[in-house]
Amino acid sequence: MVQITERARVELRRLLTEHFARPQQGVRLRLSAEGDLMMTIDVPHPGDSVIRRDNAPVLIVDSRLSSRLAQRVLDFPPTTPEKRGGFTLAHSTALLPPLSDSPA
Repeated sequence: MVQITERARVELRRLLTEHFARPQQGVRLRLSAEGDLMMTIDVPHPGDSVIRRDNAPVLIVDSRLSSRLAQRVLDFPPTTPEKRGGFTLAHSTALLPPLSDSPA
């Protein structure tokens, strides 16, 4: 299961608030038709992996991606003048303590 840093969690919550997401919605990590990773706002579906905070979904990982993203960490590094901000998904050998992980 993918894990998220506190910075990523804060940014995911900001996105959900900014897009007027309902309480049962979270940011879904899924594949586009071209096979690229993309994020959308959605509700959990059966088989999805869900990271929750305060019993609300923060990150939903599509069931087809869960095993492929095992031992990955989603982060949102600080922006610098040399580097534009954005999410990163890196392989991690030292996993972070999970915020919360429960099946949908």
